[in-house]
Amino acid sequence: MANYAPKIYKDNGGNRMTFGAGSSLVKGDSTSNKVKFSIASGSSNISNVTITVADLDDTAAAAVHHLDVWLSDAASGAGLTGTTASGTVTNKSASGVVLSTYTAKKALRVQTLATGVFTLEITDTAKSGFYVCAAGPDGRAFVSSQLVTGSYG
Repeated sequence: MANYAPKIYKDNGGNRMTFGAGSSLVKGDSTSNKVKFSIASGSSNISNVTITVADLDDTAAAAVHHLDVWLSDAASGAGLTGTTASGTVTNKSASGVVLSTYTAKKALRVQTLATGVFTLEITDTAKSGFYVCAAGPDGRAFVSSQLVTGSYG
């Protein structure tokens, strides 16, 4: 079998990837290209949605990332929700930073922790069925599963 010199390519997000002999992926400087969600109920009427920027190997991309985050009524992530949460839509304490608010209780510009993780805290007595969305490193929309009554404490 011939031994080939590594070649460097860029993925759709402009991230560096190195391929060596046998076309196996060697993790480069930054291969973050997706966003993952984890939903957990918090205290009374609170849903905590952990948003993680992930590498190609599905692990958290340990770096500070800036994301646009919004609530949608559509499983595709299209548009802002028509429903406003009864309480706050913000960062959970010590779980990232809200840099700016585009639309109150609906759309935010956020910064992850150095671990690549941001936790969105939604307080809503109606326990609305929002889809939490985030624009990934390459601008694509990533969408959580729909929040349900059990997603809230």
